[in-house]
This record gives sequence, C-alpha cells and structure tokens, in this order.
Amino acid sequence: MQRLVFLFGLSFLLISGCASRDSKIYSSSEISGVSGWLLEFAYESGSVETSKNTSGDGNIKVVRSGQLPSDLELRDDLFYMLKDDYSIPITKEPTNSTGKILIHPIHFLRSGGFKLLTVTLINNNGDTLARLKIKNGNRNATYKDEEDFTKYAAETIARAIKKK
Repeated sequence: MQRLVFLFGLSFLLISGCASRDSKIYSSSEISGVSGWLLEFAYESGSVETSKNTSGDGNIKVVRSGQLPSDLELRDDLFYMLKDDYSIPITKEPTNSTGKILIHPIHFLRSGGFKLLTVTLINNNGDTLARLKIKNGNRNATYKDEEDFTKYAAETIARAIKKK
C-alpha cells in the first residue's frame, strides 16, 4: 500500500511539471487558407535606460538592442523544422506571405533555458487566427533543453496549422 501511494505521488509530481501546450484555434478555415507563413518575433527587443538631469527631472531613454542569441537560434531552427520536417509553406520574405507566425520566448530566470513560448498566428489583416502557449517542464526530470523544446514547439505549431 505504501509503495502504491509513493508511486502515485511520484507520478503526480512528474506530470505536474511536464512540458505542456495550450492551443486556442479561432479560425481553422483561415489558417488552412494561408498560402505562406512569415516567422518573426512578436516584440522588438529593447532595454530601458534612465538618466537624470541636473534639475532632478527624470528622462527615460529607450535603447534598442538585438534579440538574445538563443532566441535567434530558436527562430531559425523553428523555420527550418517547420519547412523541412512538417512541409509548412514558410518564407523569409514578407511579400510572399499571407500569414504570420509571431513568437515570444520567455526564459527561466536562473538557468536561462526556455520557460514558455507564446505563438500567435495572424493573417495579413492582423486578425488573430490562433494562440499557442508552449510551456517547458519545470523539474529536472521533465525539463526540455533548447533543442528538445524547439522540436516540441515546432510540432505544436505544425499541429495548429495542419489541424492535427
């Protein structure tokens, strides 16, 4: 009996920390009508710099900086996985696309690995066709490294586009 309780408890801990996906599809017919997807970041990266002048008034200066190298690698790997492994019509040219895949990666504070990837599929009018939240595991046994998380994310995006 104690062994059964232990196994149940262990199973619960592992399941509660597993990677997961939450997909909200708003218009599957419009998704299937997209002839080409453009993959890009949902937000521009930036840092905020504050400075004070001699009179004590505060000025805020926004300084633009580039994306993290791991985010750039995620974008590029997703591009080729979607294109090569899932045959998604994806392009790097905005003029050849009728839809966009917008990604917003969020990292774990200490380890820097991917904690969450929010993906929004939109059409050229800016209408949201789907929203995907792809969460990484938060325990050592369930955590996906960057490569495995990217594969998991590509599969999730492809499922949403291909309605699987």
